Amino acid sequence: MPLPDTVDDAQAILLSDIYPTSWFGARLAEVGDGDTVAIVGAGPVGQAAVACARLQGAGRIIVVDGVGDRLDMARSQHAETVDFHAEDPVEAVRELTGGIGVDRVIEAVGVDAQKPSHGPAADAAAQQAEEFGHERSEVAPEQNPDGATWVPGDAPTLAARWAVQMVAKAGTVGTIGVYPPQVQHCPFGEAFMKNLTLRMGNCNHRRYVPPLVSLVASKSLDPTPLVTRWGGTPNAVEAYRRFDRREAGWTKVVLGVSDDGAVAPGLGEAAGTGAATTAGSPGPTAAEATKEA
Repeated sequence: MPLPDTVDDAQAILLSDIYPTSWFGARLAEVGDGDTVAIVGAGPVGQAAVACARLQGAGRIIVVDGVGDRLDMARSQHAETVDFHAEDPVEAVRELTGGIGVDRVIEAVGVDAQKPSHGPAADAAAQQAEEFGHERSEVAPEQNPDGATWVPGDAPTLAARWAVQMVAKAGTVGTIGVYPPQVQHCPFGEAFMKNLTLRMGNCNHRRYVPPLVSLVASKSLDPTPLVTRWGGTPNAVEAYRRFDRREAGWTKVVLGVSDDGAVAPGLGEAAGTGAATTAGSPGPTAAEATKEA
């Protein structure tokens, strides 16, 4: 797709996948004017969903995650946050909404969901450990971990359950977190009794790229602040390891074709304020990557 001169490579790179998926998630959730929206998962797609939900009319946004710097990034976008290691996310969202629940949920986690390590939600998840273990064996029958990396989520349907529980009656859940065909469990009965609308699936990116390019060109959206690291392909494996470990500052990485990266970080002519999150920072040098590997 051709790009106008007012959209540079640094901005366009994020319109190829991340932002279309997030925009699609807000559409699935039927986000409209004044809605209160919960976003479960504050990785790259969840972060972009903050801007997308707001551009589609959300009046209030609550982001649920357990990684500190990702919650910080969400707050920098003026979202309210819930740390599922510190409090029960369902109870916290209900409390924030006067016991009603949110109008819409965008579920951006999928089968990579991890159980809370401590706090009230950890106690509840521990009681479901056997069930989650069975789900994990179905979802990832073949595993090839490398120490603490490439390890499948230990609670594959936890985000889906939280989404159904924290949305208000007659609300909508839009799921863009990935669930492969072998997933056999879903809180269908609970969703049925709450008269919920459940919408989900893979994004047709080509459909949403043109309007997103227009938003960037008109300065309504600048995706580049989402990038927290700019690096080169020689450091790609180490960058993937750091992202997989959810290390601070490694939420979204752009890899160029040289050590310094192929595109300039955040220098778009159309830089706006629609998705301002954090200034980009350089990736590891070749020496650092070798040392850490």
